[in-house]
Amino acid sequence: MRLKLTLRQQRPVEYLPLNTGYHLASAIYATLANSSTSFATQLHEQGYAPEGARQKFKYFTFSNLQIPIRTIQQGQIVSRSRAVTLFLSSPREEFLQHLLAGLFADGFLRIGGAMFEKQLIESLPDPEWSECMSFSMLSPLAVSVYRDPSSGMSTKEYLRYNDTRLSALLLHNLQAKYRGLYGSEPAEGDVPFFLVTFAPAYLKRMEEKGRGVEKLITIKDMNGKETKVKAIECPFTITGNRELIKVGYECGFGENNAMGLGMVRVDERGSGR
Repeated sequence: MRLKLTLRQQRPVEYLPLNTGYHLASAIYATLANSSTSFATQLHEQGYAPEGARQKFKYFTFSNLQIPIRTIQQGQIVSRSRAVTLFLSSPREEFLQHLLAGLFADGFLRIGGAMFEKQLIESLPDPEWSECMSFSMLSPLAVSVYRDPSSGMSTKEYLRYNDTRLSALLLHNLQAKYRGLYGSEPAEGDVPFFLVTFAPAYLKRMEEKGRGVEKLITIKDMNGKETKVKAIECPFTITGNRELIKVGYECGFGENNAMGLGMVRVDERGSGR
C-alpha cells in the first residue's frame, strides 16, 4: 500500500538539511514508537528476515520531501511552503497500521528542527501491473557491489546508470525481497529476462545542461555512522517479472530503502519524455 501525507508547516519559514533522508527516517521510527515502542525498536534494529536468511529488509520506503516553495541557503533547504508532501510505501500491513496509529496519536512529524502537522492522509490505488513499466523517481536509487579485497580499494562500489551489472544486481535484490516477504520464488512470468533501461531523452537533456544523473548522499546507520552513497536520479523503464516489479514499487528498488532511497512512481507518458 502507498500513502500520501500532506503536512502543514508550523512556522512561515522552516530550515531543513539538504540530506533529509536520515531525519525523515528518524521521524518515521518516532511515529511508529507512538503506536508501539517494541515494534519500532525491532524494525529499526533487526528488520524482517526468514530464519537463516543472510539479508534483512525493513520493507518500507519513502520519498524525498516534496516542498513547493523552497530555496537553498548556506547548505540548508529553506521552506516557505504552507504544506509539504511525503509518500510512504510498504507491503507490510503491520507497518502501515502502526504508522497510521502513531500519526493519529501525535499528529506531528518532526524533521530535524522543523515541525509539521498531519493535515491529510490518503491511500493511493495500485497501478496496473505489467511486464514492462516506466517510472520516474521520488527518491534516488542506489545499487552497489562489493569489490575484491585484493584491489586495496573501498569495499563497496556504487554503480553508475550505464553499468552493465546494474540490471542483474537489481534483479537479485528484488528476488531476495520477494523470498523474505512470501517465503517462495515468484511465479514464472511471460518475460524470460530482466532489464532496466534509463531514459535516453532525460540523459540527453541533463548532458546538454552540463548536469549528471548521479548524486552523492550522506546516510547514517543506527549508531550515527555516516556513509557516502552515490545514487542515481533518472527515469527508467523496467522489463521483467511483474511480481518483482510490484515488490520494487512497494518496498523500493535497490538499497537503503528505509533511508529513503529507491522510491518511484509510474510514468504514464513513458519514461523520461
